[in-house]
Amino acid sequence: HHVVPWMTGNIGGGLNEAIERLPDDAWICARDGDTLFLMPQWGKQVEAIVEAQRDNFAVIGAMTNRIRSPEQLHGGRLSEEADIGQHVVIAKNRWNEHGTAVKPMLGPAAGMLMLFSKQTWLAHPFPERSIHFDQLFCDAARANGGRVGVALGLYLFHLYRWGHANPASYVGHLA
Repeated sequence: HHVVPWMTGNIGGGLNEAIERLPDDAWICARDGDTLFLMPQWGKQVEAIVEAQRDNFAVIGAMTNRIRSPEQLHGGRLSEEADIGQHVVIAKNRWNEHGTAVKPMLGPAAGMLMLFSKQTWLAHPFPERSIHFDQLFCDAARANGGRVGVALGLYLFHLYRWGHANPASYVGHLA
């Protein structure tokens, strides 16, 4: 099930509201609205990753062009590349090279894309009214014995505070 929720000032609350309606055996792909899948078979890619890794990870993130987490950045740094065609090539190459492989992460899976079961969510719903909803959710999953990883073959374009001089520190859009 794919959800792209929004609740002003309460990202966790928006996620919780969307997820509570899903079946208890669901796997969820929660995604930010400023992300873009770049492959026509994106849905099959997500399903393949879940099928291959559902027993190994509680929370799975994706690779991207822009995010605070260096573990999820293609090339290890924020990209200013605006040519979407360049990102399509990266997405194809990453899928061809890594497929459904997931690498354990030290940090959280960024909320720009998170794959997890409803059972994981039921054990610890997203904290409400916190911009750190993703980190707190991943910390709770780990505390409950789960692993957090990043799908090395799944690459999304992410606007992530595009146009701001210091994107990692800008949070005006989250209020």
